[in-house]
Amino acid sequence: MNILNKLNKRNRGFTLIEILIVLVILAGIVAMLTKGTIGGRNAARVNQMKLDMSGRIATAVIARAAVLGKVPDAKNDLTTVYLGTDLTDPFGGTYQFDSDDKNKKVTIKPQSGGEAAKLGVPPVVVDLTPYVP
Repeated sequence: MNILNKLNKRNRGFTLIEILIVLVILAGIVAMLTKGTIGGRNAARVNQMKLDMSGRIATAVIARAAVLGKVPDAKNDLTTVYLGTDLTDPFGGTYQFDSDDKNKKVTIKPQSGGEAAKLGVPPVVVDLTPYVP
Protein backbone atom coordinates (compact mmCIF):
# COMPACT_ATOMS: atom_id res chain seq x y z
CA MET A 1 0.00 0.00 0.00
CA ASN A 2 2.91 2.31 0.68
CA ILE A 3 4.11 2.08 -2.93
CA LEU A 4 0.67 3.04 -4.30
CA ASN A 5 0.54 6.15 -2.10
CA LYS A 6 3.93 7.30 -3.37
CA LEU A 7 2.84 6.86 -7.01
CA ASN A 8 -0.41 8.78 -6.47
CA LYS A 9 1.35 11.69 -4.75
CA ARG A 10 3.98 11.90 -7.50
CA ASN A 11 1.52 12.10 -10.45
CA ARG A 12 -0.74 14.87 -9.09
CA GLY A 13 0.56 17.96 -10.95
CA PHE A 14 2.64 19.09 -13.88
CA THR A 15 6.35 19.61 -13.59
CA LEU A 16 7.96 22.95 -14.36
CA ILE A 17 9.51 21.51 -17.54
CA GLU A 18 6.11 20.39 -18.87
CA ILE A 19 4.61 23.82 -18.27
CA LEU A 20 7.54 25.54 -19.99
CA ILE A 21 7.26 23.27 -23.02
CA VAL A 22 3.55 24.12 -23.38
CA LEU A 23 4.31 27.85 -23.07
CA VAL A 24 7.00 27.67 -25.75
CA ILE A 25 4.63 25.87 -28.13
CA LEU A 26 1.87 28.45 -27.51
CA ALA A 27 4.31 31.33 -28.04
CA GLY A 28 5.37 29.82 -31.38
CA ILE A 29 1.76 29.53 -32.54
CA VAL A 30 1.00 33.13 -31.54
CA ALA A 31 4.12 34.36 -33.36
CA MET A 32 3.10 32.58 -36.57
CA LEU A 33 -0.44 33.94 -36.44
CA THR A 34 0.71 37.49 -35.74
CA LYS A 35 3.20 37.48 -38.60
CA GLY A 36 0.55 36.32 -41.05
CA THR A 37 -1.93 38.95 -39.92
CA ILE A 38 0.51 41.84 -40.24
CA GLY A 39 1.62 40.67 -43.68
CA GLY A 40 -1.99 40.51 -44.81
CA ARG A 41 -2.66 44.05 -43.61
CA ASN A 42 0.34 45.40 -45.49
CA ALA A 43 -0.70 43.60 -48.67
CA ALA A 44 -4.19 45.10 -48.40
CA ARG A 45 -2.75 48.59 -47.90
CA VAL A 46 -0.44 48.19 -50.90
CA ASN A 47 -3.40 47.10 -53.07
CA GLN A 48 -5.49 50.04 -51.85
CA MET A 49 -2.65 52.41 -52.65
CA LYS A 50 -2.23 51.01 -56.17
CA LEU A 51 -5.98 51.38 -56.74
CA ASP A 52 -5.93 54.98 -55.47
CA MET A 53 -3.02 55.98 -57.68
CA SER A 54 -4.22 54.27 -60.86
CA GLY A 55 -7.90 55.03 -60.32
CA ARG A 56 -9.05 57.99 -58.28
CA ILE A 57 -5.93 60.14 -58.50
CA ALA A 58 -5.13 59.34 -62.16
CA THR A 59 -8.72 60.19 -63.12
CA ALA A 60 -8.45 63.52 -61.31
CA VAL A 61 -5.17 64.27 -63.12
CA ILE A 62 -6.78 63.53 -66.50
CA ALA A 63 -9.89 65.57 -65.71
CA ARG A 64 -7.84 68.54 -64.54
CA ALA A 65 -5.59 68.37 -67.61
CA ALA A 66 -8.64 68.34 -69.88
CA VAL A 67 -10.07 71.44 -68.16
CA LEU A 68 -6.77 73.36 -68.02
CA GLY A 69 -5.58 72.30 -71.46
CA LYS A 70 -2.12 71.75 -69.99
CA VAL A 71 -0.28 69.39 -67.67
CA PRO A 72 -1.47 70.09 -64.11
CA ASP A 73 1.05 71.77 -61.82
CA ALA A 74 1.62 68.69 -59.69
CA LYS A 75 -0.16 68.81 -56.35
CA ASN A 76 -1.34 72.44 -56.44
CA ASP A 77 -3.82 72.04 -59.29
CA LEU A 78 -5.23 68.77 -57.98
CA THR A 79 -5.81 68.91 -54.26
CA THR A 80 -8.31 71.74 -53.96
CA VAL A 81 -10.39 71.19 -57.07
CA TYR A 82 -10.58 67.49 -57.85
CA LEU A 83 -9.24 65.50 -54.93
CA GLY A 84 -10.13 67.65 -51.97
CA THR A 85 -7.49 67.71 -49.29
CA ASP A 86 -7.39 64.01 -48.47
CA LEU A 87 -4.22 62.77 -50.12
CA THR A 88 -3.15 60.47 -47.33
CA ASP A 89 -2.11 57.01 -48.40
CA PRO A 90 -3.17 53.89 -46.44
CA PHE A 91 0.16 53.91 -44.59
CA GLY A 92 -0.35 57.47 -43.32
CA GLY A 93 2.07 59.11 -45.79
CA THR A 94 1.23 61.39 -48.70
CA TYR A 95 1.25 60.90 -52.45
CA GLN A 96 3.88 62.78 -54.45
CA PHE A 97 3.39 64.22 -57.92
CA ASP A 98 5.98 64.98 -60.56
CA SER A 99 4.80 66.94 -63.61
CA ASP A 100 6.63 66.59 -66.91
CA ASP A 101 5.39 69.34 -69.26
CA LYS A 102 7.68 68.32 -72.11
CA ASN A 103 6.44 64.70 -72.31
CA LYS A 104 2.92 65.56 -71.09
CA LYS A 105 3.03 63.12 -68.19
CA VAL A 106 2.38 63.18 -64.46
CA THR A 107 3.99 60.61 -62.17
CA ILE A 108 2.14 59.67 -58.98
CA LYS A 109 4.25 57.91 -56.38
CA PRO A 110 4.33 57.12 -52.66
CA GLN A 111 6.09 59.41 -50.23
CA SER A 112 9.82 58.81 -50.47
CA GLY A 113 11.17 57.22 -47.32
CA GLY A 114 7.67 56.20 -46.25
CA GLU A 115 6.41 52.71 -45.47
CA ALA A 116 4.89 52.27 -48.94
CA ALA A 117 8.17 53.17 -50.65
CA LYS A 118 9.99 50.65 -48.46
CA LEU A 119 7.52 47.96 -49.56
CA GLY A 120 8.22 48.78 -53.21
CA VAL A 121 4.92 50.28 -54.34
CA PRO A 122 5.57 51.27 -57.97
CA PRO A 123 4.77 54.76 -59.27
CA VAL A 124 1.93 55.35 -61.72
CA VAL A 125 2.64 57.41 -64.84
CA VAL A 126 -0.37 59.16 -66.36
CA ASP A 127 0.06 59.98 -70.04
CA LEU A 128 -1.82 63.19 -70.83
CA THR A 129 -1.00 63.33 -74.56
CA PRO A 130 -4.64 62.80 -75.68
CA TYR A 131 -5.90 65.50 -73.30
CA VAL A 132 -3.29 68.26 -73.68
CA PRO A 133 -2.60 69.96 -77.03
